[in-house]
Amino acid sequence: MKMARQIVICAVVLVCAACGSPREDVRPNIVLILADDLGYSDIGPFGSEIRTPTLDSLAATGFTFTNFHTAPTCGPTRAMLMSGIDPHPVGMAANAAAIRRVEALQGRRGYDSRLNDDAVTVATLLSDAGYQTYMTGKWDLGNVAGFLPVDRGFAKSFILADGGGSHFSNAFGILASDPNPRYFENAAAIETLPDDFYSTRTYTERAVEFIEGGDAEKPFFAYVAYTAPHWPLHVPDDWIGKYKGSYDAGWHALKTSRLRKQEQLGLFANPPDSQPLPGVADWQSLSAEDRAKNARIMEIYAAMIEYMDWQIGQLLQSVAETSGDRPTLIIFMSDNGPEGNAIGRIGTNSVWVDATFNNDIGNMGRHDSYLWTGPGWAQASAAPFHLYKSFVTEGGIRAPAIMRYSESTASGERSDAFLVATDIPATILDAAGVSHPGNRYAEREVLPLEGRSALPILTRQADVVHQDEPLGWELYGNRALVTNQWKAVLLWPPRGDGEWHLYDLDADPFEQNNLAGEHPEVLEKLVAEWHMYADDKGIYLFESDNGYGRY
Repeated sequence: MKMARQIVICAVVLVCAACGSPREDVRPNIVLILADDLGYSDIGPFGSEIRTPTLDSLAATGFTFTNFHTAPTCGPTRAMLMSGIDPHPVGMAANAAAIRRVEALQGRRGYDSRLNDDAVTVATLLSDAGYQTYMTGKWDLGNVAGFLPVDRGFAKSFILADGGGSHFSNAFGILASDPNPRYFENAAAIETLPDDFYSTRTYTERAVEFIEGGDAEKPFFAYVAYTAPHWPLHVPDDWIGKYKGSYDAGWHALKTSRLRKQEQLGLFANPPDSQPLPGVADWQSLSAEDRAKNARIMEIYAAMIEYMDWQIGQLLQSVAETSGDRPTLIIFMSDNGPEGNAIGRIGTNSVWVDATFNNDIGNMGRHDSYLWTGPGWAQASAAPFHLYKSFVTEGGIRAPAIMRYSESTASGERSDAFLVATDIPATILDAAGVSHPGNRYAEREVLPLEGRSALPILTRQADVVHQDEPLGWELYGNRALVTNQWKAVLLWPPRGDGEWHLYDLDADPFEQNNLAGEHPEVLEKLVAEWHMYADDKGIYLFESDNGYGRY
């Protein structure tokens, strides 16, 4: 993150001279598309071999953001996207399942397991301003009445309230401890999903239904939160074989090929050599059967991503046809890094999976299988960065992001501006000409917006949105803080040593060269700033790794 001049953020909308408010007829339609556990290098513009023509086209006609950051897991990121605020004070310091298993967190402010009322959502503010508001897909910010999308500003919704589940109509959950995920249409619980339900297709179809059934004279905000490619890995039968044989060389070879592609694309001048993660077996040391099964897992994962890209194409076609001459803002992103944790080691999952599902190689990817990628494929998906989902290293929090704003002349451009998920609501409100209320909304105290609009980048009015302010992260006890080019990181064992490390992200975004010994004064300053951040956000200070599924 480079130093730059202070910028002025302003809404790019026309103002009615008589009333002083933005003219509704020129407010843009806004579409926020979220992938689930998609790794940094998993789509074409970021170095993937997976076929993603829709996202390739979006990048070719918009802005690719190479330095975009999220929270390390899905619930906290989604809180950031809806509120524009750090996830800790708004109730989502960690995912609900993680909060429930720690007695010390029960009843603690910020550890509510849902988006609390200290936040006013971007959907609420847009709805107040006359927007039609729609959501389909994964919510993960509350699964009871009062905390569903319909309660937080979305007029129409078809959602999975929880963190994941089967992608088919059999609707099993992702944990043995919570095997029945909850689906809702608006405020009504859905007891039985349609027989032809497949998450990616159904979420697209319902979003298109909402958009095309709306009032063309009014702008809309559509939030489509896919559950692909989150585990369990499922894809329609006729897509299972699309990548047959593509990953027979293994995870190390895949990461190496993606690093070379990223270098060719100019994403990174000197990406590091591919090194296997600790705890990841050498591909050739596996039995032939294990290699075949692991290759099939990655084939299914890739097919899920290509299928999602195809469905995004259907969505964007509908948006284009419905919008006509109205401006549009399209935002695509992932919610965190790829999944590399040992899902089979969570609670009693190992017993439940063995007893419940058919993971024979001929059945992999079908409705009654239960698969996840693991750390070998995750390190390839996160290339060129360190570690993966649930960690505060770049592999866990740097995600692919693409934006296209029809009012901008930018096309096929790339930005390395440091952005955070909290900047998305600020960008959306800026484009819509809607102000955040600050500290008070609907006669209650609320938290002010923390994010900053990226619209000046999209309209070529600025190169950066963040200056030298410190930006902090925490999850499961692991810690990080970024200011300017410096990043301080503390990881507890088994993935770290419990000591603060220091990295120069401009020179070393791969977090390979620890500069703590060379710049102790810089590290001391960043650590002090992190503790101020933790105190301000009410963070519970774990002194060990409290994460899930560790290898």
